[in-house]
Amino acid sequence: MLTLYGLKPEDWGYRQKAIAEISRATGLSPNSIKGWGKNFDTDSTYILKLLDYADMANELALFVNKYNNLLPRIDVIDTINAIDRKPENEG
Repeated sequence: MLTLYGLKPEDWGYRQKAIAEISRATGLSPNSIKGWGKNFDTDSTYILKLLDYADMANELALFVNKYNNLLPRIDVIDTINAIDRKPENEG
């Protein structure tokens, strides 16, 4: 989870950074998260789902940054304009 900071669970400061990141991803207060215990145990399905989504977004951002030079350049405005000008009888 904390590859952004290069921390591992056994590192000093890991828990504080983890609480801050979970709070940022879920919108929960840090005090609520501290109540989950040492291993951040929670049975709240929606919290786990939010964290999964945040993880997927982070993975996508890492991928895009890593392979940005291989991705095609798309001008979104030109694409939208081309779709708007498409005749009605075409798909």
